[in-house]
Amino acid sequence: MKKLLTLIMALVLMTTLVGTALAYDGEIIDIVVDSDDTPFTWDPATDKMAAMIQDKFGINLLQSETNYYNNDFTVTQLAAVDGNLPDFFTADILYYPQLITQFIPEELVAEIPMELIEKYPAVKTLLENDAVAQLVKNMYGGYYFLPKPDSADPTLYLAERKGLFIRKDWLAAVGMEMPKSWEELYEVCHAFTYNDPDGNGKNDTYGLTGDGMGTLRYFFASTGSANRYWNKDAEGNWYFGALADENVKVLEWLRKMYEDGSIDPDFGASTWSTGLQKFSSNMFGVCVRNADADWVQNVVVEYYGAANPDCNPFDRVDMIPAMGTNKGDEVRMEGYISCMVANMFNPDITEEKMDRILAFYEYLITDGKYMRMGLEGEDYVINEDGSIVKVRDENGNPPVLATKYPCIPVTHFTSWGFELAAYDHVEFFDEYNAETKALNTKAREGRNNNPVYPQVGPMLIEDTAVTDTTAFAVNAEYWQIISGKEPVADMFAEMKARAMSTYYDAATEVVEEYAEKYGW
Repeated sequence: MKKLLTLIMALVLMTTLVGTALAYDGEIIDIVVDSDDTPFTWDPATDKMAAMIQDKFGINLLQSETNYYNNDFTVTQLAAVDGNLPDFFTADILYYPQLITQFIPEELVAEIPMELIEKYPAVKTLLENDAVAQLVKNMYGGYYFLPKPDSADPTLYLAERKGLFIRKDWLAAVGMEMPKSWEELYEVCHAFTYNDPDGNGKNDTYGLTGDGMGTLRYFFASTGSANRYWNKDAEGNWYFGALADENVKVLEWLRKMYEDGSIDPDFGASTWSTGLQKFSSNMFGVCVRNADADWVQNVVVEYYGAANPDCNPFDRVDMIPAMGTNKGDEVRMEGYISCMVANMFNPDITEEKMDRILAFYEYLITDGKYMRMGLEGEDYVINEDGSIVKVRDENGNPPVLATKYPCIPVTHFTSWGFELAAYDHVEFFDEYNAETKALNTKAREGRNNNPVYPQVGPMLIEDTAVTDTTAFAVNAEYWQIISGKEPVADMFAEMKARAMSTYYDAATEVVEEYAEKYGW
C-alpha cells in the first residue's frame, strides 16, 4: 500500500511538472539571451518578476552585450561565425533567410531535440501548427527555432494588420459611404480634395497620404495575388505577385489619384511619421499605416487625438481594412505569414539550458500568458467573468511595468503581444481602451474573411537567382508608373519585361525546381 501511494504521489508530481513545464531542479544557472527591441536588466534582489522566474525555473537571464535583433544582420552573422552568439536570441528569419539557409547547414544554430519538445505539449503544438516551422522541418529535417508570432493567439490576425485610416466625419460631409474598392477610394479621395470636407471654404484638403508604397502594396491583394511574395496559380505555375498583370487596374486608379492631386505628391518617399503628422494636422482624409490594436491606439489616440484634443478622436477616425479592385469586387487582404520572427539557440548551448528555456517558453504560452501585464494579483486581476483589469493606485494610475520590473522584456519571447491589445476582455490601454478594441475588432473581421496567402517556400531558397530578385525595387518602380506620363499598361509591361529578363525568369526556374523537390 505504501509503495502504491508513493507511486501515485510520483505520478501526480510528474503530471504537475509536465502541466506547468517546470525544469528547475534546485541549481540556478546563467543563460545569456538577446531580447527583441527592448534591452532588459536582471536583478532578482530588486525585481520581483525576475525573482519569480529565477525561483520557478532556476535561471538567471542575462542580457547579451550586443543587441543583435536591433543591429544589421551582418553583426549577427559575424557573431555566429565567430561563435559569439548568446545562448538564446531573437532573429528575423524571413527578413534575413540566411538565418535558415546558412545558419542551419553550417551548424551556426542548434537543432531542438524532439525528446525535449515532447516534454512541452504547448510548444510542440505551436511548432506543429506553424507553417514556417513545418516548412523548415521539411527542408532541413528538424526544428531550429521557437516561433515569435505577432500574436500568441493565431485565430486573431489571419491577414496582415494594415489599414487605411479615414476621416468618417469628412465622409459624412461629402455625402459618401465607406469605400470598399480602389475605384471607390479614388472617388472618396477626389471628393476630399475638391469638395471642402472640413467646411472652411478653402481649398486646403487632400486625399491619401501615409508611409509609402511598402505598406500600400499589401492592399494590392485585391487582385487575388500576394503582391510582395511568390504565388502559385490554380494550374501550378509560380509567379511573383508584384508582376501579375492584374496589378495594372490598381495602378490605374492610383494614377488617376495622382493626376488630379488627391494623393500626396510625396507619397512615394514618405515615412510613417510624416504621413501621420499630415493626417493628424487635418490636411489629408486617408492615411495608410499598420493597423493592429496597438497601431489603432497609436494612430487614432497618440497621433490624431494628441493633435486634436478638443474631440473624441474615434468620432472622426475610422478604418478601411481591405479592398476590392472595382466596385462590387470581393474585399481581400494579404494573408499573415505565421512566423517572420523567431528565437534561436546557440549551437553550443547545453541541453540543460535549452530545457529550461523551453520550460519558461511553455509557461509563457500557458499559465503565464498574461505575464507581460505584470504579476497577477499585484498588477492585474482576473474577475469572475474572465475580464482582466489593471490594478491602479489611489490616483487611478497603473504601475509603470518597465520601471517596476526591469526584466519584463524577457516575457516577450513568445510573441509580440498583439493578442493582449486585441482581446476585448483585457484592459490593455489606459485611454480609449474600449474604442480602440472595437475598431480593431471590426477591422480584423473585415480582413480575415478570405486572405490571399503567399507562398513562403521561395523565401527560404539559398540561390542567387532567387535572392538577387530583392534588388528589383518594386516600390520605386510602382511609384514611377503612378507618377508617370505614359499609359499605365505600357509602363507596367515594360517594367515586367525588364524584371523578368534580369531577375525573375531565372528565379522562377529555381523556384519550380525547389517546389517539385519539397512538394510545395
